[in-house]
Amino acid sequence: MNLRLRYILTPMLVGAVAFSCDKKDLEEINPGMGSAATQLATSASLLYQETFEGGDPFSTAHGIEVGASHSLTFVSKPGDSGKAARFELRQDDPDVKGSRRAEVTIVKDNVQKEMWYAFQAYFPAKDYIDEVDDEVINQWYQSGLGTPSAMLRTKAGRFQLVVGNDSDNRDKIDLAPVAKDRWHSIVVHMVHSSGSDGLTEMWINGKQVVSRKGGNMYSGDLPKWKLGVYKDDWASEKTTTDKRVLFYDNIRVGKAGATLADIM
Repeated sequence: MNLRLRYILTPMLVGAVAFSCDKKDLEEINPGMGSAATQLATSASLLYQETFEGGDPFSTAHGIEVGASHSLTFVSKPGDSGKAARFELRQDDPDVKGSRRAEVTIVKDNVQKEMWYAFQAYFPAKDYIDEVDDEVINQWYQSGLGTPSAMLRTKAGRFQLVVGNDSDNRDKIDLAPVAKDRWHSIVVHMVHSSGSDGLTEMWINGKQVVSRKGGNMYSGDLPKWKLGVYKDDWASEKTTTDKRVLFYDNIRVGKAGATLADIM
């Protein structure tokens, strides 16, 4: 079901926009979006852009998976001007697709072999307390093939990338601390492949933290890209926290032909 149809079927929730359904620490670098990103917005290399400044956020996203009125709202951007998307996941939220999640599928059918993914994320100290149990904040998911072949998650106050072409033997790459109450700019460049020609690169706040060659997906269809917060442990047990709140802004997706300077 697409987003516009969800708005029609659930008008009482429109206001909240909710639907049932081992590396060096990073330097502080300004994550602001420059003129190159503005130029990309009108170029053929940009497949998706969401700044939350319009009247119909996520209207061109592939789909939304949230279970409560608090799960996804659009608010003033913390620590900055403009608007942002606020995701909130609680331990006692209803299941969505068999687990606890508040996620948006940004791109699916238009994913190509070489892709760029970029976004800003903000983790409030009060509502994103560090704990050992992890949660997924980005995932590259191939439908019907089980656990994601690649995912960006937070664990014990650190960013961690899990990636590989074998669900039983994926790399777990420690990236950087999740500094609170500030915006992080994250860019991921992937040549999607289950073979040796695969490539995964990542930058956090302008500093490259991953350059990995090799398979980053399973054999099969190209993965869709989802962001938000997904904590599967909460479907069966409690952890030391019971709420996760994080904000997203300036979401961009580019295809081959885009550059790091463009997407940032």
